[in-house]
Amino acid sequence: MSEVHLFEKSLLTRMEETAEILSPCKKPVSASRVKNAWSNYTETVVASGEWQAVWRIPREFCEKLSIPYPTVVKGTVETVYVDELTAKYYVDKVQDENVRLDGEQTPSLMDLWPLKCQQNEDVIDPDAIRTADCLDKMRFFYQHLWMPWDRNDNCKDWAAMHLKSRIKFYHDLRTKTMSKRLSSYILALLNEAKYLQSKRDLLEQEAKRQAEIQELENYPTLPLLSTTRDLMEIHLRLCSIKTDIDVLENLSMRPVFEKHRFPKEINGFAGKIKAERNVLVVSHIGTLQEQIEYLEKVNQLANQMPVQMYDSLETAVKRCKPLDQIYLPHGQHLIAALEYFKKGSITGLSLGRFLDKDLKQLSGLTKEITVVSPRDNDSIFLTIDGDYCFENILFDCSRVEVGIMVKQGSVRFKNCCLIGDNKSDRNRGIVIFGNCNVRFKHCIIKDFAAGIYAGPQCIINLFNSVVFNCHDGIDAWESCRINFQQSEVSNCLDYGVKMRVLNYKDYENNQVICSTHDTKCLTRSELQFKGLCKFEGNGKFNFVLLNSEDANIAGHFLCNVLSGDLRVESDDSDDNDDSDGYGFTPNFSETDLFLHEKLKKDERSSDEPNK
Repeated sequence: MSEVHLFEKSLLTRMEETAEILSPCKKPVSASRVKNAWSNYTETVVASGEWQAVWRIPREFCEKLSIPYPTVVKGTVETVYVDELTAKYYVDKVQDENVRLDGEQTPSLMDLWPLKCQQNEDVIDPDAIRTADCLDKMRFFYQHLWMPWDRNDNCKDWAAMHLKSRIKFYHDLRTKTMSKRLSSYILALLNEAKYLQSKRDLLEQEAKRQAEIQELENYPTLPLLSTTRDLMEIHLRLCSIKTDIDVLENLSMRPVFEKHRFPKEINGFAGKIKAERNVLVVSHIGTLQEQIEYLEKVNQLANQMPVQMYDSLETAVKRCKPLDQIYLPHGQHLIAALEYFKKGSITGLSLGRFLDKDLKQLSGLTKEITVVSPRDNDSIFLTIDGDYCFENILFDCSRVEVGIMVKQGSVRFKNCCLIGDNKSDRNRGIVIFGNCNVRFKHCIIKDFAAGIYAGPQCIINLFNSVVFNCHDGIDAWESCRINFQQSEVSNCLDYGVKMRVLNYKDYENNQVICSTHDTKCLTRSELQFKGLCKFEGNGKFNFVLLNSEDANIAGHFLCNVLSGDLRVESDDSDDNDDSDGYGFTPNFSETDLFLHEKLKKDERSSDEPNK
């Protein structure tokens, strides 16, 4: 990310900067006036005139525009609307050649990253740095300190009431203060709340626009029933999230919350919970004889390890620890995307190989295969954050933007199937971050806009696997190694394998460097072929190399936008990777430790009765 301005600051510095903005001239600013304070600060700092920036299009905006998420573009800011904290933005380049955007857009300032190299000579380097620093302060505040329900807060001094506690809460999330399951749960709630807030803002803007149109045309101004219903659902869900977060912000109340939200095991299993590995068995709904047959199969695989029964996959995932093994019976299993899969395995006791089955009638196969589906429509179905193994499972990804996101580690899929929505041009089967190792053995990936979407420096192995009926079978960035062994990529609408190359000679952005149907014509060392591999029936070409001037920018955001803004570290993490959700290393300096101790001292003092 050398093209944009980045800032590493201690949390004490962050707190002092925010306090200065929200307490101008030592005057308190109420919650209802916080946005005005940021508007006043932005007006005095942000550069006048045109300036270039990267726009990381947020998820709800992608949904509104019906484009893939994430999408990153380069463009020019012509005008800044300080009252709304938005900008008039003209799109110059889009990372994805299949995405079509109108030239003029109105993004939030928080979603813009000013470029170091500015085309406008009137915008000198200090102006660009001050602008980037202002947006960095605003972004940190609204992403990590401000909550969606704060706009309805009646407090007269927001900074005095919430700033220290929110900074401390953020610090606790970024460090190993909480357990993995609690920090993951909090992170999921915060990401959901931010998404709901953005969605609510878009719905309110649309309702306002419709009301203005109806007023001009002398139509009744009654709001649409669907919009009103959506706003009420968002309001009720935000109220529920607020209740949990208010309790979790209180350090002394967290253990109480965790005790009731994640109760310990009973029936003697708690004594064995410290075993290196445990087997978690999801019960089977059927006759007694079917239950016995199912448990006999599990017994052959358990190898005398401690076993605990659960009534659903969701419950088993919430209770599992790293290295635990989860076994699923055939049938459909619903799960909400509220948990990271850290380390371990999930095995379905399906019958036979998916490569030998007719997958057109999915509903008729649940009696013999294991199907895992999302409980709700969401952006990302499953997130893998460590070494994990999936076996004998069909993942129904037809209702999500991304089926499986691999953030780090070595992940294996054996006899698995990922099925998307063949009518959508936005969803991706599996998104793989850089430096990950993913292996597919006897697997099927079908009906996605991109079957596999991979970042740089990762390794993908396909052994006797099939990718078909996608727009692009595999969409990978330069230096991503893909090993094909007796595998097939076929019947894709556009390309079988698309590889994006950074700044190739004199080619323009998204210009085709090379396209071919024959593997022998490829000279890229990233692609290796072994055994009989098939590439046929793909609409344009089997292989294409695209020049991408903005590959380093888009590739960076690809692996960070999807997962939210915080990276959860916990006391059961085996690695020392302290990077945050943007891939940067957090600067926890001595001032942060001092701040942490100071906040704890202030908290203890506030709890003491006044003498």
